[in-house]
Amino acid sequence: MRKRTAASVVLLVLALLLAVASAGSTAQPDQARRAAARRAAAHPATVGLAPNSPADVLVINDGFVSRTYSHLGNPALGVLVAETWGETGWSDAGGGFVEPNTNQGVVRALKQRNVLRVAVRVELWGTDDTGDHHLASSSTTNSGTSLHAQIATPEIDVRTAPCLLWTRVFVAIRWSDNRLSNLSFEMPAGYFNLAAHCNAPAATGG
Repeated sequence: MRKRTAASVVLLVLALLLAVASAGSTAQPDQARRAAARRAAAHPATVGLAPNSPADVLVINDGFVSRTYSHLGNPALGVLVAETWGETGWSDAGGGFVEPNTNQGVVRALKQRNVLRVAVRVELWGTDDTGDHHLASSSTTNSGTSLHAQIATPEIDVRTAPCLLWTRVFVAIRWSDNRLSNLSFEMPAGYFNLAAHCNAPAATGG
């Protein structure tokens, strides 16, 4: 069982700062909706990418990780960049604030040099005191002639999810010399689930 508690303290501090910033943005929910709409327009969904929940006021990316792969260790022969992150959807909780509602794991692969095709798949995992738990899986999508491939898992309800989330990515690269590379990687630390049950203070005796 993988232990990620060492990173959890740092992630908790960052998560609390993020929660404060997010709460501040909800004073003007219409502006948040417009910002989310502009972002969606600038980055249209790729075939196979699960849609965000219609209840989302805004979406925040968490735990971004990028890996660069060179064909046979030589960038001159081929280069591909693979990225993964979690997307937390925040919904309108009323009373002038939003709360985390859903989460999904995302993977994107970008052809850089001498890549014919790339296929990607992503899994979303959670970790708690009982171990690692597989929460959701995407299907596999292939770039074809497109310059990138992107896909996401179905959304999960963060209100019942473990308090540490992370993704595992699988990448298959067909290089221009027709060789095939199968790769996988995962987030080294993960990211903190900001749902209320993960922020509740520990019970104390009295």
